[in-house]
Amino acid sequence: MKNPILNACHDLQSRRFRGASRAAECALIALLAFDSPQVLAQTAGTSPHAAANVKSITTALGSSSARKECITLSTQQRLRYWYRAEGAVNFDIQYVEGKETLHPVKKDKSAIGSGTFQPKVAQDYCLVWTNLAKRPVNLSFEFARVNN
Repeated sequence: MKNPILNACHDLQSRRFRGASRAAECALIALLAFDSPQVLAQTAGTSPHAAANVKSITTALGSSSARKECITLSTQQRLRYWYRAEGAVNFDIQYVEGKETLHPVKKDKSAIGSGTFQPKVAQDYCLVWTNLAKRPVNLSFEFARVNN
């Protein structure tokens, strides 16, 4: 299996984030890579089938458009996620309760993010990335359902 940290740092040789040195970029990618579901599955010694639970996507997010990925979670599960975009995007985890859409996680104008979400109610939750810029951005993300 390829090392995601080395792959991410190698990727930076051809595409640079504005205003940061290569060493700082690699350090940031290394920190995020350790929060990646695939790396967490490897380092935690979980079953080899854990990688099958990881959804990993790279896509172009058009100008003023959104990408939505939904997953069903129980209260006995957590959602691990990370993302990286070539420009700032809005990110949130949302769910519908009655006629209202609730946003337990919301991060505006971020190009890199990661975290763990623990639901309080078993239901469908959606991860949503929104590009508010006037130009498309490339977006890479992973998420996984993890049992407590």
